[in-house]
Amino acid sequence: MSIQINDVSKSFGSFKVLEDISIDIPTGELVALLGPSGSGKTSLLRIISGLEEADQGAILFNGEDMTHIQTTERKVGFVFQHYALFKHMTVFENVAYGLRVRPRKERLSKVKIKEKVEELLGLVKLESLAGRYPSQLSGGQRQRVALARALAVEPKVLLLDEPFGALDAKVRKDLRRWLRRLHDEFHITSIFVTHDQEEALDVADRIVVMNDGKIQQIGTPEEVYDHPNSPFVYDFLGNVNLFHGRLENGKLVNGHAEIEASTAKESEGREAIAYVRPHDVVIERERVSKEAVPAEIVHIHVVGRTVHVELKRKDVDEFLEAELPKEQYRKLALEHGQSVFIRPGQLKVFIPEDFSI
Repeated sequence: MSIQINDVSKSFGSFKVLEDISIDIPTGELVALLGPSGSGKTSLLRIISGLEEADQGAILFNGEDMTHIQTTERKVGFVFQHYALFKHMTVFENVAYGLRVRPRKERLSKVKIKEKVEELLGLVKLESLAGRYPSQLSGGQRQRVALARALAVEPKVLLLDEPFGALDAKVRKDLRRWLRRLHDEFHITSIFVTHDQEEALDVADRIVVMNDGKIQQIGTPEEVYDHPNSPFVYDFLGNVNLFHGRLENGKLVNGHAEIEASTAKESEGREAIAYVRPHDVVIERERVSKEAVPAEIVHIHVVGRTVHVELKRKDVDEFLEAELPKEQYRKLALEHGQSVFIRPGQLKVFIPEDFSI
């Protein structure tokens, strides 16, 4: 089931929640709506499902206009952050609910319903818990029940609103991998809302980055992370270091550093900011180029095979963060209080106009 979102806008009073949103989602794609709180992600999801109505624009499923079609007729499965399970029903009854309330002419027999529910519980690895109530389950188990219930009615579109937001980090990681496998098996068009950058990058085929009710960028995880089109996208998708300076002769002059910067000729002589990911900060014991600046190591934090190093520049009053593999850290023999040189291995330069995107 393909989904077309055409020029959708929505306001609550004087507050514009969504502004001219257009997205084409092909059949079978798993798309993440990613952005901070208040960016319009959930409002868009509710409009797609029919739970909210847009002020303008259209929602099409397979080219058919669904804008004014009721939610029950859209064949949409919806999974909420807080599960929304029926507390007085067992796991089996929760999953079977949507099948049992279908109109009589569409309803399966009791035997068929039982077979289908058992199949779904097997799929989500909960067949042994069919007789338990939601209060007797862990958060991760409840969310799997919610997913099984949504899939029971064979929706053409699966919508998930912060599906793992209420779970701890380990359970979230396990469930999102499971969701990816489930999606690949069912090949159902899915849209999920999240503010977790790692979750979106890990699970989605494409990411729609949103802010203030507008789309900032659409692309594959690799595209939006490696080639962000604005300072907002760059900053939102991970930690960054900022190098403030002026563009001169194809370089960003920053304190005592002259950093190679590929920008348009008309940007020459202008103020600019270079964005550098921590893993793109190179640490050296000696200065080998004009791009390198002196710094002092003020903190070292080892997490598994990655080492996080906090540094204070000596030429300007700025702190930077670097990430490097443990093997490289040991080879450099880095220590707290040590003087080193740092330079950006890869960067993206933005001029003032870029901040208004």
